[in-house]
Amino acid sequence: MATTTITPEPTAQDREGAPAPVRRRTVRTIKVYWPVATATLTACAKGDLDALRADESFAALLRIVETSPELGDFGVYGDVFEVSLGAEGFSVRPGARPSLGSVGGRFLSATLAVTTYVDAATDDDTLARLLDRLADAHPWEVPVIELSAPLDLVSRA
Repeated sequence: MATTTITPEPTAQDREGAPAPVRRRTVRTIKVYWPVATATLTACAKGDLDALRADESFAALLRIVETSPELGDFGVYGDVFEVSLGAEGFSVRPGARPSLGSVGGRFLSATLAVTTYVDAATDDDTLARLLDRLADAHPWEVPVIELSAPLDLVSRA
């Protein structure tokens, strides 16, 4: 009986050698909740991610990420961020100057949750400058921006 040996096609790893070692580094996440047009959210949900660049409000956030080398630095990749589609609900209280809705009403806003990373060793002045830029560009009266405690990020970068 003859024996046949089947040799699988080489993988990218086989062609390029071993993958880079796993690297752990300490970062902080910056998560910004950013309103977009309902049409933008709908287009994204259908797979049209180019709609993000076309959204005037979101373009302001992209400019900050793309011009802040401290944000989303993954070595051979820069300006790294993730986007989650969603909605935010809120009630407008007296004294507010809402960009959406009116005092006394309850509203929903098409919103993106945008997460990026900054090295945990970033000095306080630089971090404050980055957060100020995000808050200043944000279209809401009260921006929602989360800054995590330092955490370990694992990657091959």
